[in-house]
Amino acid sequence: MGEPACPTPADPLSTKRKAELVHRLRRAEGQVRGLQRLLADGADCTKIAQQLLATRHALDSTYVRLNLSVAEQELSQGNAPTGAVGEVLDRLQHRLGRSR
Repeated sequence: MGEPACPTPADPLSTKRKAELVHRLRRAEGQVRGLQRLLADGADCTKIAQQLLATRHALDSTYVRLNLSVAEQELSQGNAPTGAVGEVLDRLQHRLGRSR
């Protein structure tokens, strides 16, 4: 059973969801820049580890939201066969389980 791809051009992310994901990625990008500065400045390892954890959390959260969007789109298809909900949730659980 293969993983579904991101929504196709015929079924794109909503403008609101796309904006939310881009915002989260920009926050993570800023956190990565902060990590680079901390390393360049020779900051304390504990401070670097805290920033790295915050960055990872931002990316994990973005990944979860993207996967929820995929599941929502799969479930919103009107021609979904019986048992489709269980299959979609199984794929979602598999993808999220691999992220850990």
